[in-house]
Amino acid sequence: MKEDSSYLIKYTSSGLYCELADTWIDPIKPVKRALITHAHMDHFTFGCDEYISTYETAVIIKERIGKEINIKTYDYEKEFKINGIKISFHPSGHILGSSQIKFSLAEEIWLITGDFKRQKDETCKEYEIVKTDYLISESTFGLPIFKWDEPQKTASDITKWVNSSQEKTSILFCYSLGKAQRLLNEISKTNFINNIYTHSSIYRMNNCYKKLGIDIIETTKLEQTKNNSDLKGSLIILPPALNKSSSLKNFKDIQTGFASGWMSIRALRKRSGYDKGFSISDHADWIAILKTIKESKAKNVFFHHGESEALNKYLKEKNSINVLEFEFKK
Repeated sequence: MKEDSSYLIKYTSSGLYCELADTWIDPIKPVKRALITHAHMDHFTFGCDEYISTYETAVIIKERIGKEINIKTYDYEKEFKINGIKISFHPSGHILGSSQIKFSLAEEIWLITGDFKRQKDETCKEYEIVKTDYLISESTFGLPIFKWDEPQKTASDITKWVNSSQEKTSILFCYSLGKAQRLLNEISKTNFINNIYTHSSIYRMNNCYKKLGIDIIETTKLEQTKNNSDLKGSLIILPPALNKSSSLKNFKDIQTGFASGWMSIRALRKRSGYDKGFSISDHADWIAILKTIKESKAKNVFFHHGESEALNKYLKEKNSINVLEFEFKK
């Protein structure tokens, strides 16, 4: 079914858009007013006149971009209105401050999940089940092959990987915001006894989380002048962008790993160039996406951000749900 002009949420060249509220959601271009689901930079655009988010998301964004912006904040579940449209943020479980966004007009409810996960994560609020008529769900890992292990198992695997190679320096690549803090929290529950060094971007986010009341274990900020011999047996956590960096040449006797949901695909692990792949994601897997759709009670579902063909086929065959597609609006 194609998108109808009467739909409350549309898809435009700038991203998801609520015309009646004249408001975009995670726009990809500068707009007048932007609702921001979370602080990852692929969901934030510079140059908008006004931003609206949760308090935690606003704090993290300001820390990341290093400057003041016009951003208004609301607590979770606190309803506010724009042009008569009722709007509220609800925890999505993705990272600290991340939100689903609920829109209500008369008796009709729309819910945009943003990026979300259903696994337990002590570094952010867990996903809140919200009933809705129309659901716009992310589907980054929307294939049956994706099924996440418990995060504590992954953390234990990382600890064993490091502790069994005391003669080497273990370098783990993962995203600086969200993934790094979650892994550190999980690793703290294992028998990890060595030093942990973190890149400056991760160290900064750790401190930001601490200021927002999240308990993160202490790490040492990695200094480029650090003597390599002092790092043997240690764990260094770096952002993925540094994997091909010339700075890695400064390290000797290293083993490398990458923590990502994509590492659950064996072929990708082999081609990745890392010595070890650890499968862990801050997005929902196949089962969690289907569970979320069912619990939302939505009769109409759109997919946004990711792989949706398999989900579309499955839902059409197995459930009495309308799987809709956005008709592009300029």
